[in-house]
Amino acid sequence: MRTLEEQARERREKLSKKHGVGSNVKKIARVMWWTGFFGAITIIPAALWYTGKADKWLALAEKESIYLSARLGMTVNNIEVSGREKTDTNALLAAIGQKPGTPIITFDVDAARERIEELSWVRNATVERQLPDTLIVSIVERKPLAIWQTTDRNHVLIDGDGEQLQNYELGDYLDLPVLVGADAPKSAAEMLGILQTIPDLYAQVTGAQRIGQRRWNIQLANGMFVRLPEQDMDKAWQRLAMLNREHDILERDVLIVDLRLPDRTFVRLTPGAAELRRNPPKKEGAV
Repeated sequence: MRTLEEQARERREKLSKKHGVGSNVKKIARVMWWTGFFGAITIIPAALWYTGKADKWLALAEKESIYLSARLGMTVNNIEVSGREKTDTNALLAAIGQKPGTPIITFDVDAARERIEELSWVRNATVERQLPDTLIVSIVERKPLAIWQTTDRNHVLIDGDGEQLQNYELGDYLDLPVLVGADAPKSAAEMLGILQTIPDLYAQVTGAQRIGQRRWNIQLANGMFVRLPEQDMDKAWQRLAMLNREHDILERDVLIVDLRLPDRTFVRLTPGAAELRRNPPKKEGAV
């Protein structure tokens, strides 16, 4: 008969064997699981990429993410626009190109901005997504500067960059000066900026003609023409202001004021005034 000590030792040995096998099975199972996991995230994508199927997997993932974002409410429900005054609303919405209810994460803000800036009245634009459901569009419109008379005698509204504007009523801008000359639009901003520095004189300006792609002749409301030099237009314009202050030259029968030379001014009278100067009326009683 075995002693109690021998029986206890035998039970301990059996228990030790039993737990040892179970522990090894669990360890093997854990190793197999982690091996499978890392295989899924490394070997499988690598295999898909090698076989050319990774693009399909990525496309499917992208499609699913877009679908889920829409289910979560990330769709275009609001379009907020600031800065619009002259730009046609329908043309602007068409340029934005995103219909309400479509997923907002697919919206290409750069492409939309480029389309918006192609509209004639838009100088520049910014487009942003405001999640979850709003597009923010901010535009800076062009400012009309003058009316350009083209070579075929049509009249076109232009801005300071010489860009031709569209979709307007010409009658709304008849107070702007009329420019003549093939290269007048691209050179007008500098010239008109100088003329505007003396508001009283600029208020009399009705038009300007570009001469030889070098200089300008300015037409005033009283029919007078002012010939400006190619260089130092600002000094010549200030000289005209001085002549008007000291001699009221704008009130006289003068057809042309020539300011092209910096040290002298030439004046041509109107035909009527010139005739009177050549043939002054005889005094009564004179023989």
